[in-house]
Amino acid sequence: MTQDELLNRLYRIYAAVGASTEFDMAKLPGRIIRDEKVVGVFQDFSGGLTEHELSNAAQSVIHNIASLHDHLKKWARSNGKDAGQVDTACANSLDLQIVRDLWDQDKHGGDRSDGGFSKRSPRLIEVRRQMTLTTQSKADSWVTMTLGPKGEPVIHGDGSAKAIITADVVDKNGQKLGNLFEIEERCVRAWESLLVDFGVALPMNKRGPESLSG
Repeated sequence: MTQDELLNRLYRIYAAVGASTEFDMAKLPGRIIRDEKVVGVFQDFSGGLTEHELSNAAQSVIHNIASLHDHLKKWARSNGKDAGQVDTACANSLDLQIVRDLWDQDKHGGDRSDGGFSKRSPRLIEVRRQMTLTTQSKADSWVTMTLGPKGEPVIHGDGSAKAIITADVVDKNGQKLGNLFEIEERCVRAWESLLVDFGVALPMNKRGPESLSG
C-alpha cells in the first residue's frame, strides 16, 4: 500500500463525516402543522432523511474509521514503520475501541462474547440528526437559532451552525458511553495524530472537513 492509498482512506473518512453533516439551513425545513385550532412547526432537522437513511450514514462513518486500522498496519509493515503503534493507539483510545466494536457488531450481527475491544459491548440508540450551535473562540461571540416561516432554521450571531447525524452510544447495560459524533471526531484526531507520528504529511487543504472544525 502506498502513502497516497493510505491518505485516500483518511479522505474517505472525511467524506463520510462530511456527508453526515449539513450546513445549508435551507435544506432542513420543518413540517408545518396547521388546523383550525393550532399552527405549529415540527422540526427534527432530518431534512427529509428516513430513519434508515440516517442509520446508513452513521454506519458509513463507523465503517471508514474502523477499517483504517488494518490498512494502517499493512502500510506500516510495508514502509518500515512499527505496526504495533497502530494497536497501541487503539489500546490508548476508548473511542477507537468503541467504533471498532460498533463496526464488528454491524458486520457480524451481534456482540462479541468478550465485550469486544472496549469490553463494553457498545451499541447505538436514537440515531438522529441534531443541530449544534458553536460560538467563536473570542469574547462576546454569540449564536442563536430561530425558525423561519417555512420551519427552516435561521441562524443569528457570529457563530456557526451545523446539523449532524449522531446517536447515543450505550453499553450492554444501557449506560451512556457518549455521543457518536463526538466519539467520531476524537477517532479522526487519533488517526491523524498517528499518521503524523509515522511521518505522513497531512496537506492542510485536505486535513479534515469543515464538519470536524466546528
